[in-house]
Amino acid sequence: MKGTLHLVRAFGIDIAVHWSFLLLIAWIVYRSATIGVGMVATGVAIVFVLTIFACVVLHELGHALTAKAFGIGTRHITILPIGGVAALERIPTQPGQEFLITIAGPAVNVVIAAGLIGGVWLLGDLAMPETTYSAAGTGFFLSLGVVNVALAVFNMLPAFPMDGGRVLRAVLAIWLEYARATAIAAGCGQLMAVAFAAWALWGGNPFLLLIAAFVFFGSKAEVAAARQRAVLTRQRVGVAMQTDIHALPFDAAVGEAAQIMFEGRQHDFPVFDAEGGLVGLLRREAIVEGMRSRGPDAPIRERIETDLPVLDENDDLAHALEMLRTHGPALAVMHRGRLVGLLSQEQLGRFLMLGGVPGR
Repeated sequence: MKGTLHLVRAFGIDIAVHWSFLLLIAWIVYRSATIGVGMVATGVAIVFVLTIFACVVLHELGHALTAKAFGIGTRHITILPIGGVAALERIPTQPGQEFLITIAGPAVNVVIAAGLIGGVWLLGDLAMPETTYSAAGTGFFLSLGVVNVALAVFNMLPAFPMDGGRVLRAVLAIWLEYARATAIAAGCGQLMAVAFAAWALWGGNPFLLLIAAFVFFGSKAEVAAARQRAVLTRQRVGVAMQTDIHALPFDAAVGEAAQIMFEGRQHDFPVFDAEGGLVGLLRREAIVEGMRSRGPDAPIRERIETDLPVLDENDDLAHALEMLRTHGPALAVMHRGRLVGLLSQEQLGRFLMLGGVPGR
């Protein structure tokens, strides 16, 4: 998560804020100074915006926890000035799963809005001074409830990368191929982005123009990812893996692996015990650290990464890519209990650069 500040870890998920979020706070201060409101009103405006983004975090947790129910982990949640992103470890394989995971986020906002508006009706509200976002006397919690309704409605617009685009794709994918469903949903998103841009230029709204760019390029990225996934789904691990590999015994020294690595032949090494069972992998970083701290005679047994999944040469490359993203830069490839190769993110990247065609 480059360019982010870690905030908290909740439900096993790291939550961070991107540095650009500070620009939003700076803009609030600037706008407050421009319209002449005082320090108290500026502080209230900042608290109000931070509370909105706390709701955004809950929205993203709605996605993440629903995905967890389907066995899909979340690497992290990142908060941006225009919303949040929950980075799932893999794309749901079934349209029904994607639909439920996606709809969970806006559903959280609806629940929050219902709770806030109901609470205001029963208990009353706190009046806010005039701020960048409100007129004098506006209710804090009622305003927050209305914002959550707006977040739910906005996120359900049929445009990538917002939730509505993913819901549209999930529905279309019931009848169409995944890549085709993505292309149609992305086309809707790009048309909407053009409309946003025209509206922004007409009304002089730079924030809406930023959203238009976010939607337009997010839609393009979704189409590219769907096309790549279609290519990877059709190919097997066996066509992309490295087969000329060197495995190490459990009692080997770091220097042996370092010599092979420095010759450029291999960066990660499967390690076997005396009975021929796969123990784990010795990573490039572990080799470098071992050489630096203890020299070439350091035993590798202290640096082996164990409990890693293995790939089969008949697994599809889409599955392999998800495993690599989750568990590290390289994984061993086995077939019928025998080591047959090693697949790394680097090796897979070269395969894709050659057009995803074996033998090229």
